[in-house]
Amino acid sequence: MLNLPLFKKSDVLSLSKDENIVALDIGTELLKSVLFSVNEFGVEIKKISRIEQQQHAMRSGIITNLDTVLENCRLSISSTTQRLTPDQMPRNVVMGIAGEYIQGVSIVVNYQREENFEKEVTEKEQKKILTQIEQKIGTSGKEDLSQRIGLTNDDIEILHITKTGLEIGGMPVDSLVGYKGRDIKLNYYASFAPRTYVESLRKVASDLKMNVIGIVAQPFAVARAYSGSSNRDFSAIFIDIGGGTTDIAIVEKGSVVETKMFAFGGRTFTKELAKVLNIDYRFAEQRKLKYSKKELNRELSREVQTIVYPVAKLWLKTLKSALDYCDDIDTFPTQIFLCGGGALLPEIREVMIEFPWKKFSRFPVVPKIDFFTPEKLENITDTSGELKHVFDITPASLAKFVYDINKKKSNGG
Repeated sequence: MLNLPLFKKSDVLSLSKDENIVALDIGTELLKSVLFSVNEFGVEIKKISRIEQQQHAMRSGIITNLDTVLENCRLSISSTTQRLTPDQMPRNVVMGIAGEYIQGVSIVVNYQREENFEKEVTEKEQKKILTQIEQKIGTSGKEDLSQRIGLTNDDIEILHITKTGLEIGGMPVDSLVGYKGRDIKLNYYASFAPRTYVESLRKVASDLKMNVIGIVAQPFAVARAYSGSSNRDFSAIFIDIGGGTTDIAIVEKGSVVETKMFAFGGRTFTKELAKVLNIDYRFAEQRKLKYSKKELNRELSREVQTIVYPVAKLWLKTLKSALDYCDDIDTFPTQIFLCGGGALLPEIREVMIEFPWKKFSRFPVVPKIDFFTPEKLENITDTSGELKHVFDITPASLAKFVYDINKKKSNGG
């Protein structure tokens, strides 16, 4: 955990009520786009599109063939906007970013009121406190982050920094205004990435003739989109298993305190099926999907199960290693939520249930494992009727992130 005063103004602009926006999740196996709008009540999902990515398009969550990805983006967005009039066409896009090269860190800011700490905080003083924190970005924040991941300052781009908790005098509050006390503690979540990858996403948006209003670390967005996840009595682990990566977000008492990402997702299972069965990758992917939906006969199901079970156990070992590197967490939450297309493989949940959590990890009891399904999303209304799957959680979460930031700006936060 970094003890840094660090803040960054979001790219998100003030949005018009009911203005159409696109959330773009450029996944390794599926490229998903969501057409949505935000209002004072939340997000309205209007249309969802899913495009299968070619095998050469992505690797471990990173774009490897820009032209192919661009064409898929055009197809996906065209599908969501085909019935819109020219004045309804979206101009803004929010993009998700994930993968083992993306870093996320929780930041604790400790601030002392030197004067008038016996008086209540005014709106003017609160603004002054946050401004002072902002002014220290250039001198301490980026330099510390560059040392942490071994890149120069110019190679790093901070994506977004979000305040996730606030205390004064040891008491959690939503706003400092009206409270007395000397010691103030602020919790932030910061995500950052190699500049080259961020630029590739901006290149995609530019070629689509769209304005980027946010590039968001996907595990953070997923964790904040769960209903009630910002409540102070909420703690859980979110695991998003995509095609190329697995993304982890750990929430403690309503704050995202850790994120980890590793390059092991559904594609590894497909490659093993293709190799063992000596079939084309596309056929292996189809067989895996049918197996997950219980659409194969008993003989084929048993064949697939025999192959994917050892891979699932290897995935779990990798997950354990990622959790072992969460040095700042003494005890893990005992609720785990799974989402992403890879979570549909039954062996994933099976090996997690079988694992001796209490013996090998910092779990006080065996964790409860559930799926993060669309009805558990917060402040999201689906008028499209298409928000049905665990692999739609991530793009929907990006839309929720836009709502959260826009709401804070509207409230002066």
